[in-house]
Amino acid sequence: METGAIVLVAVVGFFGLGSAVLGFIAEGTKLTRDDIELSTTQCVYPANPALALGLVAALLLLVAQIIVSAATGCCGCCKPRGGGFSGSKRTIGVVFSVLSWVAAAIAELYFVQGAAWNAPATREAAEGCYYVKDGVFRRAAVLSIVATVLGIKSYFMLRAPAVVAMAAGPSSAAAGEPPKHDDGIAMGQPVYPVYGQAPYGHYPPPPPAQGYGHFPPPPAPQGYGHFPPAAPAQQHTQAV
Repeated sequence: METGAIVLVAVVGFFGLGSAVLGFIAEGTKLTRDDIELSTTQCVYPANPALALGLVAALLLLVAQIIVSAATGCCGCCKPRGGGFSGSKRTIGVVFSVLSWVAAAIAELYFVQGAAWNAPATREAAEGCYYVKDGVFRRAAVLSIVATVLGIKSYFMLRAPAVVAMAAGPSSAAAGEPPKHDDGIAMGQPVYPVYGQAPYGHYPPPPPAQGYGHFPPPPAPQGYGHFPPAAPAQQHTQAV
């Protein structure tokens, strides 16, 4: 798994689980019937930490959903169909993303409703004093966990397979697949070498055999004919 995917899962999980934890805490600190002060015409709701807990939990869940939806490309709708994952996985990923948003929306309603009825206020008691029943924040917390899990699952179905396919590309050479060359340059040796060249084009041809023909011809044999001819014999004339 890539570092970016690990960071995203950690952030989304932190926000989602944080929202659930705050929801469970708000369930234990919410106003009960005994906490509401009832007068003749008014219902007095005292300050309660469930208000802040419910609002922060709703905000954390919303942030987690926005992050995972942006990572998956608008619930998979903005991501091209290519990218290393099949159509069936893409469809399942989109379904998980949609279900994640449905669960998050219901959880948001529970959080906001519970926070509103735990706000410090004074209301008219003409129709009675209303308060949040048990289980509202608990259901919101459980739905937060469900929404977070489905969102992370949709991320792996829509985004992670493409990342894994891209990361596994360079390993094809190690698996025995021949490397692909797109530059149009032949990488092998010519089938029929040109006459007069060495069989292997990567090495220079051997030098021609050295023979006597490469040395200057020997000098012509020295003979008498090469010397200037002898001077003719001089005749001595004697006087009679």
